[in-house]
Amino acid sequence: MVIANEHPIFIVGMPRSGTTLLTTILSAHPRIAISPETHFLTYWVPTYHNLDFSKATDFEAFWQVLSRSKRFSYFDIDPDKTLAAILAKGSLNNASIFAGWLETYAERCQKPRWGEKTPLHYQHLDQLLTWFPKAQVLWMLRDPRAVAASLLKMAWASNYVHIHAEQWNQSTRLYEEHWQTDPRVKLIRYEDLIHQTDLILKEIFNFLNEDYLEGLLAQRTVETIPIVNRQGWALSHLNQTLQPLEAKAIDKWKQELWPEHVAIVNSVTDALQKRYRYSEGSTPRLTIRAILLLKLAQLHWKLDRKLMNWRAKLFGPSARRAHDIGAEIG
Repeated sequence: MVIANEHPIFIVGMPRSGTTLLTTILSAHPRIAISPETHFLTYWVPTYHNLDFSKATDFEAFWQVLSRSKRFSYFDIDPDKTLAAILAKGSLNNASIFAGWLETYAERCQKPRWGEKTPLHYQHLDQLLTWFPKAQVLWMLRDPRAVAASLLKMAWASNYVHIHAEQWNQSTRLYEEHWQTDPRVKLIRYEDLIHQTDLILKEIFNFLNEDYLEGLLAQRTVETIPIVNRQGWALSHLNQTLQPLEAKAIDKWKQELWPEHVAIVNSVTDALQKRYRYSEGSTPRLTIRAILLLKLAQLHWKLDRKLMNWRAKLFGPSARRAHDIGAEIG
């Protein structure tokens, strides 16, 4: 039997790489509760890093903000019960707050094993695996052109395709340089999950040391997926992930990206595309139009960064961080 607080599960990867889909699948398992996104290490920890939780006043100030936030409300858990779970751990620190928060959510779901999906937590795996050395990480990877096409449609993401391509490159290199040989981290290609669903799911649950239940996909319902924000885009996104898996979604980017955008993404990610079976052969040279589009986008991006730095000086660094991660903090 896996002990819940010794083997948490973390789902990470580039945004729009299939992390929500994997969350819906794992959340349908009778033993696993993957929580809504916390953005704990991308927002809460850096924003409140100056607080000393060993001081009652500092912890109380932080807890009042966290427990009354819109993010916390997505969990549909009792703040007092959550606080009790945190205090029961003996010491007040980021790890105990994070674990107590997510364990309370798992208890609400009546499941023994907790997990969490904040895609950009891939940038903080060192910290997560220091806090929870027996944790297991599922790292989603998807064709960078599909990731870019999807991100360009998101109001909270950058409008510049080269930014998404560069981040995909950086995240994949981070995996290769630090986590590729770590037995606690498993890479999953989104395309393999779609094309070979049963095989990949058996591999995933074997990795997690959990039973793979036949028909798990069909057991995904609105009741089994994390609460999150059941309004607007978030609700339509959740409903979309509950649809049957279709191979046509893999190549949807071909109708969504301009040829120049495809060329830019290919030029940035070519070497890693080949390594992960997203591209074969030589990469076509950028056309004059694609080069001009890239140069213009790079210029606009620099101006945007100057604007964000200016806003940070006026409103504080949290304004810049919230823009960068697209966090919905209430």
